Amino acid sequence: MRSGSILRTARRLVPLLYLIPIAYVTWPTFWAPIDDRFYSYFHSKRAVEPWTEVVVVGIDRETRDTVLERPAYPLSRHVEKHAEVTRTLDAAGARAIVFDLAFGSDTLAEPPEGLAEAFRQSGKAYLVMSFRDERRVAESGETTVFLMPYLPDSLLISSSNGAYVADVRTDPDGIVRRFGPDERLRRIGVETLPERLANTRLESSIPIEFPSVDQPVPVIAYKDVVERKPEALDIVTDRIAFIGLLEEPARDYVNTPRLQDLGRGVHAFGQHGVVVLAAITETLLRGVPLRDAGTAATLLWVVLWSVLVIVGLPRRRPAQAALMLLGIVVVALIVTGFVHVKADLIFPAGLLFGVLFVTGTHTLIVSYVETTKELHAEEVENERVRLELETARRTQETFLPEEIPVVEGLDIWGANVSCLEVSGDYYDMVDLGPERPLVITIADVSGKGLPAALLMSNVQAGLHSHVLQEQFDLETTVSNLNRLVHRNTESGKFITLFLCEIDKETCRLRYVSAGHDAPIVVSADGNVRKLEEGGLVLGFMAEAPYAAGEEQLAEGDVLCLYTDGATEARNPEGEEFELDRIAETVKENSGLTAEEIGRALLGRLAAFSQLSQQADDVTLVILKVARTSCPAGS
Repeated sequence: MRSGSILRTARRLVPLLYLIPIAYVTWPTFWAPIDDRFYSYFHSKRAVEPWTEVVVVGIDRETRDTVLERPAYPLSRHVEKHAEVTRTLDAAGARAIVFDLAFGSDTLAEPPEGLAEAFRQSGKAYLVMSFRDERRVAESGETTVFLMPYLPDSLLISSSNGAYVADVRTDPDGIVRRFGPDERLRRIGVETLPERLANTRLESSIPIEFPSVDQPVPVIAYKDVVERKPEALDIVTDRIAFIGLLEEPARDYVNTPRLQDLGRGVHAFGQHGVVVLAAITETLLRGVPLRDAGTAATLLWVVLWSVLVIVGLPRRRPAQAALMLLGIVVVALIVTGFVHVKADLIFPAGLLFGVLFVTGTHTLIVSYVETTKELHAEEVENERVRLELETARRTQETFLPEEIPVVEGLDIWGANVSCLEVSGDYYDMVDLGPERPLVITIADVSGKGLPAALLMSNVQAGLHSHVLQEQFDLETTVSNLNRLVHRNTESGKFITLFLCEIDKETCRLRYVSAGHDAPIVVSADGNVRKLEEGGLVLGFMAEAPYAAGEEQLAEGDVLCLYTDGATEARNPEGEEFELDRIAETVKENSGLTAEEIGRALLGRLAAFSQLSQQADDVTLVILKVARTSCPAGS
C-alpha cells in the first residue's frame, strides 16, 4: 500500500518533465511582460535606505533664469560657471564631480581653457560620452551597424579623469529597471561611468535601487552652489556630485518602476536622467543590495511550487481543483513578492506563473535535455580550443621583448596588437652591451594566425643566433635569414623585415629593409625621411642581394617602425589609413614620450576605423632620441 502510494505520486509528477521546459521556452514571448509588471509593483513596496554616497547638483529653471546667461542652451556652453562650480565643489570636499552634460566641441563657442584648468586643479572631474547606432547600406543591399561615439571636447577629456558611457537601456515597455554591461562596448574597451566611479566591473545586469518619494536622492540647486550656500555645500562633503538638468523632463527623462519625487510637489513614474545615473552609482557602491536569483535557485523555486500544484490538486474534482490552483498561484506570487521586498532577491514571477499553468508533452523535455547536453559538449570543446590558442599566444609573447632595453638618451617603446589570438607580426630590441650597438627589428609574415606565428618563431630563432654573435653584420644576417625562409616555407609565403643597429654613442643608424614598409624618421622641425635601402622580401629568392643604408639620428628625432596592418587599416568607407596619417600623428605628438606617441597613433588608428574589428595585425616600434650628445639637427 505504501509503495503503491509512492508510485502513484511519482506518476503524478511526470508532467514536470514537460511543464517546466515549455514554460522556459515560452518565457520571452508570454511571461516576460508579467515579470516586468510584477517587478515594478513589488519594487515600489521596498523601503529605501538613505542615500549617503551621491548628491545631485540640479540645473533647474531658477538656475537657468538667474545664473546662466541667455541663451541657456546648450547647458555645456556656460564653461565659466561650470569652472566656478567645479572649484566650489572641490573646496567643499566632493569625492568626485560628474558632469552629465554633452560638452561636445560643437556646443562650445571657444576652447574651454578655464574649465579645463579647473578640472586639472581638482583632479576629480568625470565626463559622459554616448554612442549611437549608425546603419549604413552597401550597394549590395547589406546593412552594417556601426557604433558611433559622441565625445566631449578633447581638451576637457585630457584635463579630467576621462569620459565614460552613461547610457541606460530600457525594457520593451520603455521602463529602466536594470543596469548592465554592453558587450559591444566591452569589446572596444569602453567603460561605463557608474562602474568607473564604483571601481567595479559588472558581469551581468543588476537591479537598480531607485529612490522613493519618502527617500529621494539628495538634490541641491546649481544656483546654491554658485552662491556658496553652506547648507548646500555641507551635503556635498565626501559625496559624488552629479551635475545635470532637473527641469523640462522631455529633454532628459527616464521612466522608472516606482513613483518618483520630481520636486515642486510633482510625483511621477519617471525621473531625470542625472538622478538615475546617481542612483545606479550608489547601487554599485552599496554592493548591489537587490539581486536577481541565479539560474539554479530559480529552477528550484519553480519546481517546488509546481510539485505543490501537481501533488496538491485533487483529482476528479475540476471545480475544486481550479479554485485550489488559483489559490496556489496567488500564494506563490505573494510569497515571491515578499522575498523580493524583504529578502532583496528577485525571482521571475512571470516564469513562475507560466510554470504553474503551462502543459506540454514529454518529448519536449527530452529535446530540452538533449539540447542542453549538446551545448555543454560544445562549450567544453570551445573551451579546449580557447585554452590551446591562449597557450599559443603566451608562447608567442615569449618571442617578444620581455622588457624594453634602457639606453641613456634613447626613449624606446613597442607594441603588438593581434587581430586574432596569435599574431604574424614580430618586433625585437636587443642591447648587445657596452661599446656595441642597439639592434631593433620588425617583421611581418604574409597571412595571419597560428601558421604565421609559427613561421615567425623560426625567423626569431635565426635572428637571435646571428645577433648574439660577436661578429654581427646586418647584410649577412638578412641574407642568411632569407635563405632560411626560402628553404623552410612553401611557395607564396614570405616575410617582410626591417633590421637596424644604432650606435649608442653617435646615434648613427645602419639598416637593411627586406621589402618592409619603409620606416620613417621625423625630425624635431617636422621633416620626414623614409628608410628604404635594402632588398627583396625574405623567402622570395634564395640568393637575393641586400644593401645597407645609413642615417644620422639627431636630438629630437623620432624613428617610427610599423607593419602594414597600420597603413592598410580601413574605415567603413574603404579608405586606408596610409603612411601620411602615421607621419602626421608622429609630428603632432613629437614632443611627447615614445610610449605616448605610440599610444596616440594606436588611438587615432582606432578612431579612423571607427572601432571596428581590425583586419590585420598591427605592430609599432617608436624610438625617440633625447640624448644631448647627439647632433642637434639632421
